[in-house]
Amino acid sequence: MQSGGLAGLRLERVVETERLPDAGREALEGLVRTSAFFELPERRVSGLPDVIQYRVRVEASGRAHEVTFDDETASGALRDLVTRALADRDA
Repeated sequence: MQSGGLAGLRLERVVETERLPDAGREALEGLVRTSAFFELPERRVSGLPDVIQYRVRVEASGRAHEVTFDDETASGALRDLVTRALADRDA
């Protein structure tokens, strides 16, 4: 989920990697690994006003983890993960 900014808009998306073409699935799974997603704290938010926030939940290999972060605290790999998930229309 993406929320915040000046207008406070929300955008929610569910991506099931099993339904993606192999290249799309591998790209998303690679970004989860590169970002060390399962090792991230549950909350990484700057607290600054009007900053876009993201809540990402990943379920894989029998485990689940959810992280809330914003544009100020996101690593490049987390930004890439969100961008890729929002772009994959075949999900």
